[in-house]
Amino acid sequence: MIYSRERVFHLVDLVLKELESAQLQITDHGRLRSKLVRILSDELRVLETIDQEVRRKIERMSKPIAEGSGEWNSLYERFFDEAWRQRLKR
Repeated sequence: MIYSRERVFHLVDLVLKELESAQLQITDHGRLRSKLVRILSDELRVLETIDQEVRRKIERMSKPIAEGSGEWNSLYERFFDEAWRQRLKR
């Protein structure tokens, strides 16, 4: 789930286009763009950290579970949701 800088910039450009199509008045495109890049990068870093934690948690289970299987996907989703909720409480 790692995004390149180019991908982040592309996503930010899409957000800016949507804001412009909603006819919002943006006075400083450069400043808004840099803030959006920072915010999106920070959030993606948090998601990557949660992803790594969840994968380690599944790997440490006593019974080996094949990645991509229904059981693995179910556990991943459950553990990811739990970790996400814990982060939101902070």
